[in-house]
Amino acid sequence: MTGDDLNAQYGSIIMPDAVVSSVPAAWHPAIHEMLSALEALPTEIRAFLIVTAIGSSPGGQLSVAAASLSALMPIDGMEQFEAIIERAVRRCGGMQ
Repeated sequence: MTGDDLNAQYGSIIMPDAVVSSVPAAWHPAIHEMLSALEALPTEIRAFLIVTAIGSSPGGQLSVAAASLSALMPIDGMEQFEAIIERAVRRCGGMQ
């Protein structure tokens, strides 16, 4: 899938030209859960972050990159975002 494809499904949480690399099929449910959770974040958080890349790291873990303006988010905004990403990374850790 491309960034455009993912945005069509989850809203504008992913840059249209985001680098979306191939990942193992076993990871797809965790990635879709992650994107759904990001889409469900309150507007005051979601408006100030965007996913710029999804793929796998050289070590074989899920890798997610994002750009944010955390100074404009509520105090716990980045914590909520990071918790969603960390949950997806953990879910994909044992899947190959």
